[in-house]
Amino acid sequence: MNVKKQIFKGTLYAVVAGCMWGISGIFGQLFFRDYHGSPLWITSTRLTIAGIILLAMSFSRDHKRFFDVWKSKKNMPTLFLYVFGGVFSVQYFYYVAIQLSNSATATILQYTAPVFIMLYLLIFQRQVPKPKSVLFVILAMIGVFLLITDGNIKHLSISPLALVTGLLAGVAVVIYSIIPRPLLDKYGALNMTGWGMMLAGIACNIFYPVWRIVFRIEPLSIFYVLTISIVGTALAFLLLLRAFQLISPLVVSVATATEPLTSVFLSIPLFGLKLTPLELLGIVMVIVSVILLSKSEQA
Repeated sequence: MNVKKQIFKGTLYAVVAGCMWGISGIFGQLFFRDYHGSPLWITSTRLTIAGIILLAMSFSRDHKRFFDVWKSKKNMPTLFLYVFGGVFSVQYFYYVAIQLSNSATATILQYTAPVFIMLYLLIFQRQVPKPKSVLFVILAMIGVFLLITDGNIKHLSISPLALVTGLLAGVAVVIYSIIPRPLLDKYGALNMTGWGMMLAGIACNIFYPVWRIVFRIEPLSIFYVLTISIVGTALAFLLLLRAFQLISPLVVSVATATEPLTSVFLSIPLFGLKLTPLELLGIVMVIVSVILLSKSEQA
């Protein structure tokens, strides 16, 4: 695969993963509105279901190498840091930040991840980011801010603890973006995503077990839960880790800013949302920054 095709493919995977998260967020909103389900319950459930599905797929594809990642003690620190410092922490700290502030604030803080990624690459890998890349990251972050807050800083609610937990969610994004790369290359995205989801799901069940159901079980509620678990978790994270194998984590972290874009577009017909000029500007800024950053990567 030539470099341009690889970068295009990786960027596309990340964009689609972001869109899937956006779809998942909308279905989550519908689930909370119509059934008053618990965010902690849906987190435990989505990770557990996604883990079971992906591990089943991994086993059916290559059962001989299914447990290979567990056969070397050298893999354990990386694996557990990826699972608990990355997959579990991004879910946990994001929802804690929402509880301590609001969803807009938590999302803005989580999207500081590209900045942390640039700092990590600079400090630990001595990779100085291109000035253009820094500009495009800033452009995307401003776009996300405008899209979520309509340019009104009063929509944000930041206590010291909310700030810390929101930034920790951003750091967790960096961990699951960068840390598992050696394991991904050796054992494959499908196997690693499956183990990551399953172990993180087990950890979440300690806080809120899946059998503690407090909503009506009916076809529509089951549909919401399965969509969130399969589309927004299993498939989205699988595409995301595949993207990390093809392009830099910086490009991936910016490309997944399509998540709030998708949420906004779906909210127009579903919730009667009307876009303001500043929100439209935010959409354009995110799209342009993703395209330009991807092209900059190819240069």
